[in-house]
Amino acid sequence: MLKKRFALIVVLILAIFLGIGYLFSKIGNQYSGPPVLTVSEEVGDLGTIKADQPQAHIFTLKNEGGKALIIERVQASCGCTATMLSDEKLLPGKTTQLEVTFNPKGYEGEVSHSVYIYSNDPELPRKRIAIKATVEPLPAPKIYLSKNYWNLGLLSSGDSSSFSVQIINRGELVLNIENIVLPASVQYQPEITEFPRQLSPEEEIELTFLFNSSGEDTGVYQENIRLVTNDPKHKNVTLQMEGYLKEKEESISIIPLQKFVISEEMEQKVIEAKFLLKNNSGITLKQISITSSQDYITPHNKEISLSPGEEKEITFRIESENLANLGLKEIIKEYIYFNIPVPVEIDFNLP
Repeated sequence: MLKKRFALIVVLILAIFLGIGYLFSKIGNQYSGPPVLTVSEEVGDLGTIKADQPQAHIFTLKNEGGKALIIERVQASCGCTATMLSDEKLLPGKTTQLEVTFNPKGYEGEVSHSVYIYSNDPELPRKRIAIKATVEPLPAPKIYLSKNYWNLGLLSSGDSSSFSVQIINRGELVLNIENIVLPASVQYQPEITEFPRQLSPEEEIELTFLFNSSGEDTGVYQENIRLVTNDPKHKNVTLQMEGYLKEKEESISIIPLQKFVISEEMEQKVIEAKFLLKNNSGITLKQISITSSQDYITPHNKEISLSPGEEKEITFRIESENLANLGLKEIIKEYIYFNIPVPVEIDFNLP
């Protein structure tokens, strides 16, 4: 009986040792070879977050290899993402936590950033993981411009040209136009001179600017207007205008607007033709006389005056009683004369 009990005890001891050996054998087979890095997930989803609330996600790192895993460094692709690693050395089968914190300030909508883990894993020395989030924008003013560039074309020295822009607040909070910085050659309307100018959500204003080329160099010109606002994404907004400035021409423009067209059906009507006169000089031209080469062509005005930059429309008529003497089957060429006086200064203070 004692022998049987002794034999049973020996068998039990052997079974225990064999089980322990088998267990260690399994462990040795599970964690063998070089270090192997595994991560709990490839992408950490932060869900929907607010733009003023940083959020963190924890990744679990594990060494699935048979030798110690060394985490050399963890690097984020953006300064808005911070990382904190609990342990840098992992024995076979051990785990550690990597905390990744994302600061969503300045972001909105869907955002994704990468994080890189550098280790002594020979198969994957650089492991990429990522975090993603949907950022809800904070209520803020948002400036919208109908236009921010103007080509004023060809101007003569001393000319002026105006241009306008509509400004709309497309945000949820009040928009402050805190200041407008203008170059010396540009002015805005006098009634909009007090700043800051406040715009409620969806409110709009129109600003009109005037470019005065006096004193500017000829050639290509470019000027910038800067708006200073409280829009967090557009603190400074630039409006640009450009064109080409030439020397002022002291001249008169005479542009035919309409020819005399006479047909038999029009014999009972008064026939007219028009010209446009423009004073492109810097002086007033007085007593411009207007005549024609034939008496049957009569100007509506026989004498006019033009101030600098002024333009006037001149009308010529052919009365119906004069049409009987004209050959309606042919083209007749006649002439219009504009006698333009040019003032001359005479200095009688001779030595």
